[in-house]
Amino acid sequence: MERTRSAIVTAARDLADTGAEITMPAVAAEAGVSEATAYRYFPDLLSLLRAAVMTEDLVAVVRSATRSDDPVERIGQAAEILGRAVLRRQGAVRVVVASAIAKPATSKDRPVRRFALIEHALAPWTDRCGSTQRADVEQLVRGLALVISAESLFALIDLCGLTPDDAIASLATTARQMTAAAIAANPAGPATD
Repeated sequence: MERTRSAIVTAARDLADTGAEITMPAVAAEAGVSEATAYRYFPDLLSLLRAAVMTEDLVAVVRSATRSDDPVERIGQAAEILGRAVLRRQGAVRVVVASAIAKPATSKDRPVRRFALIEHALAPWTDRCGSTQRADVEQLVRGLALVISAESLFALIDLCGLTPDDAIASLATTARQMTAAAIAANPAGPATD
């Protein structure tokens, strides 16, 4: 049983790494099992994708890539790292996004890696913010979550016609500008809590 489950997960991961559209029949064929067998192990494509590809620790990737304490630089790197991760497995990510749109109740099961990335990138600044600045910090995090996202990346590529590299650069630029503006408005001296 574990060998079959592992084969299905590996097949989903391999298909996701191609960036191609992912379907349960395609995963089953790649794994060498019937579609019914794949559904016995995973009740839907979303649960399979969560097991196969939505587990990468992007905060660790940002942590290893970042040598600066400058939140503006760090947020740009976070946007680039998330953008590249989304593009690498865009077929799988598109399924997850579509599922969240079509079935909003499944959104709670969707990975929310962007928030961890944003919070890590902003940490040098937010750690110095006092309680009076918390509302501003929370608003910046929410705003950045709209920018540093698969949905924004796909909109820039699909609707604006940008190349993937230009779309990632656009996300990073916008994230840096938002962060720089927030820091300029709230420079965050030592915390006063």
